[in-house]
Amino acid sequence: MKNYKIGIFALLTLVLTLESCIEHEIIPAPVPMVDLSCNFIGTVNGSVLELTENVSGYSGSATKNLNILPAPAISSAAYNFQMTSTSVQTSVKVVLGSVLWDASTSNSPDLASFNEFHTINTSPSYSTSGISGFEVTYKDASGINWTTKQNSVNPQSVTFTGILQESDTLGDYSKFTCNFNCYVYHQDVGTLDWDSLLIQDGVFKGWFVR
Repeated sequence: MKNYKIGIFALLTLVLTLESCIEHEIIPAPVPMVDLSCNFIGTVNGSVLELTENVSGYSGSATKNLNILPAPAISSAAYNFQMTSTSVQTSVKVVLGSVLWDASTSNSPDLASFNEFHTINTSPSYSTSGISGFEVTYKDASGINWTTKQNSVNPQSVTFTGILQESDTLGDYSKFTCNFNCYVYHQDVGTLDWDSLLIQDGVFKGWFVR
């Protein structure tokens, strides 16, 4: 009996020793990420168009156009958001600009300037390439781009709502819902005539990235 107890004690000692030698995996705490989602719905040339994230290969992406000039000139940044598909040519893109800043101090506008710009510019004017305002580009099913005009004779409007600034380890974002009505234009390369399409009740949910 004495030898039996000694054996049990030795076995337990061995088990405890082995457990102490096992390196336990340390699982890091999850990193909070900003919830970025997008969708578009509107009536284009009389037909309802809806682009839904993760349907028909659609997803959203945000980029920026930086026009960096040497001091003492002021540089500018315009922000783009678009929904495109891996299987369908139809897409919608909006541009909003521009934040002005001194590029000698940083390579892009700081977070405070980025946030202030998007909070203030809720009803921008239309502008070519979004240089000083808002621009819409619609690509049709044939891959033809139709773009708004800065000085369009037709009525056009835009309003940004639901603006929310959030940040995570990947970047700083300005989330928005954009409501617009406008004409978009395409010039025939052969005749040089301009054709137009009407976008009505466009609602675009997306984000800009600093």
